Amino acid sequence: MRCFLIVFFVYTVSCELCSRDERLNITEGVKFENESILFEDVEYVKGNWFELEDGTFGCPCIGRTCLWKCCGAGQAYVNRSCTDVDMTEVNPFNPPVYKGAEATSINASAQFFYKYTLSCPKYLVGARNNEFTYIQKNGTLYEIADGLPQWHPPARYCVEMWQDATHIEPILVAGVCYPDDGQQDVDSPALFIAYSIGLMISIPFLLATFLVYAFIPELRNLHGLCLMAYCGGLIIAYSFLSYLKLHFGKIGVDMTGCYIIAFIVYYTFQTSFFWLNIMCIDIWRTFSHGYRGTSNKRREKKRFALYGLYAWGVPAILTAVTIAMQYSENLPAGVVTPGFGTQRCWFADWMSELVYFFIPVFLLVICNAVLFTITAYRIRAIRQETAILKGAESSRSDKLKKDKQRYGLYLKLFVVMGVNWSVEVISFAVGGSNWYWVLIDLSNIALGIYIFFIFVWKNKVRNLITKKWQRLRGVRMPETSTGRWMSSSAQTEDTRISHDETGIRLKELR
Repeated sequence: MRCFLIVFFVYTVSCELCSRDERLNITEGVKFENESILFEDVEYVKGNWFELEDGTFGCPCIGRTCLWKCCGAGQAYVNRSCTDVDMTEVNPFNPPVYKGAEATSINASAQFFYKYTLSCPKYLVGARNNEFTYIQKNGTLYEIADGLPQWHPPARYCVEMWQDATHIEPILVAGVCYPDDGQQDVDSPALFIAYSIGLMISIPFLLATFLVYAFIPELRNLHGLCLMAYCGGLIIAYSFLSYLKLHFGKIGVDMTGCYIIAFIVYYTFQTSFFWLNIMCIDIWRTFSHGYRGTSNKRREKKRFALYGLYAWGVPAILTAVTIAMQYSENLPAGVVTPGFGTQRCWFADWMSELVYFFIPVFLLVICNAVLFTITAYRIRAIRQETAILKGAESSRSDKLKKDKQRYGLYLKLFVVMGVNWSVEVISFAVGGSNWYWVLIDLSNIALGIYIFFIFVWKNKVRNLITKKWQRLRGVRMPETSTGRWMSSSAQTEDTRISHDETGIRLKELR
């Protein structure tokens, strides 16, 4: 039994002498009596080749230094695609060889054995002005990106000539394999696909919430419009983000519209956070400086326009700054840039995401927490103030109750978004496998379902939906003595309708 295990172990090891990327199919080669195989003018001696069920494979990198070319022979990257070209830099392919960052006189075509189409998921290095790649004599790659040096061993990168509208003269770029550990570990592709499916499941719930508040007049007030704007941003963000998740691991040069999608996702996510901030500001404003509790359509439209200028305008400014930093040239070393389209169609690393995305989000979370705390104190004070109101002031007490309920809804939404995205920042700083943070990710992608159930799946809103549906079908509901259509719970806590436009203002809270 022991002998069998030894033989099995030796056979298993000898079956595959090199990795899939390093092997070459030499089935069509000429085999000699000394068991060496000649294929395309390269001799594979015994021990440098092996046989599998699907053919004979040689290991040209044993005893030689291999260099991987991203495209095929006679091809280069032209406008982000591998294209047959007739340029001296490719025919023959002879990239410069360095010692560190100093050029040498070594001829690459004589020094290296060329391999083609490295199969690992890759990110692009060298297309920006602050990125440099240096091929070393031993086949390693010396990379400098944003002033930070890195070394990549052979079979973990490929090189290619690059030409586009920005680079009329071809330049050398590298496609570097994602690291096998950290956030780019082997479990990431499966998780990213699962996240994409989760996002697509959440989108119909967000769309349903948007449509309910859009088509029911009783809900289409200031607070309903804010909720619609919030959901609209998430619908767009989730749609494009699910696309990015499905394309995880594809090198930026192969991704059509990579930058456009990334900027859309960035802008729409920022607008969703700013609209949540607007909800917090509005509920704080409702209870601060004395409780008035009444409003009118004209005033609400004017206020919504101001809210929109803030919640859509500030993210537009942040997006413009991010775009400017993405395409800025000759930046000082150490300046953090977004890096869209390099490692992925999103930020290049957690530091760039922290600087450009999470810092504004985290500031909004802190602001919202302060506003909710102040509002909670105001509600407590106003509740004591209104406890003595009776009779004619009962409607004012009812209005206070409805605004308190609305405060509770916004608080639930803030807790989910605020806590989740705060932990998201921590997860980026700590690092580790995606599986460590899967519960937080799942709660984020299920946000649309959560919003639907706290804002739509309620008896009063369902009654309004039933009422609207019956109206569309032409079914008249029972009428009250005043001739109005009756709905058992027509008003919701999200509706601010009052016939007393002047109201009676409570005394100023000190």
